[in-house]
Amino acid sequence: MFKKFFNKKTEKALEVKQDWASYFCNVDSKPASVRLNLALHEIAPIESYSHRVWFSIKLLNPDENGLTTREEFPIICNIEDEVSGALEKTGAIAVGALKTDGTFDLYFYTKSVGNYISSIQSIMSNYPDYQFATETKIDKEWYDYFNFLYPEEYEYQTIQNQRILINLEKEGDNPEIERLIDHWLIFEKEDAREKYISKIERLGYKVLSKNNLSEGKYNYQLNIAKVSDATRNTINDNVWQLITLAKEDHGSYDGWGCPISK
Repeated sequence: MFKKFFNKKTEKALEVKQDWASYFCNVDSKPASVRLNLALHEIAPIESYSHRVWFSIKLLNPDENGLTTREEFPIICNIEDEVSGALEKTGAIAVGALKTDGTFDLYFYTKSVGNYISSIQSIMSNYPDYQFATETKIDKEWYDYFNFLYPEEYEYQTIQNQRILINLEKEGDNPEIERLIDHWLIFEKEDAREKYISKIERLGYKVLSKNNLSEGKYNYQLNIAKVSDATRNTINDNVWQLITLAKEDHGSYDGWGCPISK
């Protein structure tokens, strides 16, 4: 769950929690698959890790969406493991990976440029069929992590939806069975919460509870529910709709849950 990174013997280890997730999006109007460590959001930017290292290879046989095929996937995994292993061994933090438009990219943050580029060149000498590129830049605020790799609100919640659905599946849940599914939201103002309630009641939701929180910017909590199935498409459609309506009233979506149905 955690990785420790050392650069000097006298330096305290930096513990980085591992919480990797993937999602699909568009990059420059092209289909893309992003995988990143969400846990870094809690501690980044890390002041001493101000160098962003980028590594990219051109896929030999991308599919029609510009992503990896099943046949090429194993060798891409091997390259990733070797590059990530070499860089992490000398102190780099792996933050994410991107597949799009026939390329596969890896992103790291480091304390200095060091010998990372030469390490990558040495590894890629074993893969002569692949064209590759590297780049380093100063990125003290971790802009590439927060503003390029990190999912937007809809994409982030889709990741969370999938995690809940996987847990339900492990418990033997039948997603086709309708059941009461409840959702939580939080608002900055009480009147905004009331406006939201009037909207969602017309969509068939009922209010389960309203609570006032003592801390944070969003002090007004709302718990609502509606009967539906728990298939991926239904959950995503309902959650995205609730997020869109909440944004109109300066609210924030805060998750969902449901009983297991067999």
